[in-house]
Amino acid sequence: MKSSEKQLAWTLVDTLKEASKEDIEQTAKSVIHLLASRNELNRLKGLIEAIEQVWIQKYGAATITFETPYPLSVDLRKKLETIAQGAELKEQIRPELIGGTRLRVDETIIDGSIQGHLSQLAHVFRNA
Repeated sequence: MKSSEKQLAWTLVDTLKEASKEDIEQTAKSVIHLLASRNELNRLKGLIEAIEQVWIQKYGAATITFETPYPLSVDLRKKLETIAQGAELKEQIRPELIGGTRLRVDETIIDGSIQGHLSQLAHVFRNA
């Protein structure tokens, strides 16, 4: 019986939760070889998408991007890593934000930047 991409994704995420990078890479190669041997490489994209969905269900956000006008301090970065365990943290330096932070959690954006507030204010004045 053929497993669904979602079932395979749950199995992979559960099995590899404590695995090293090398183990994960080897497992990924093995899965690709298995799909190729079964003439099912067309399922690979669906499997990757299912793994992302399972990861989010199990661990929360997959990627969190902090856009700031200045680099995060070492202490703040450590605190964020503790709070967002399991998520990939990315930092982008964007001087045009002037101050504050724009936070992207997967596809959700929370804009607390001065640039964002000025843009909202300009929009209000244009539509008044």
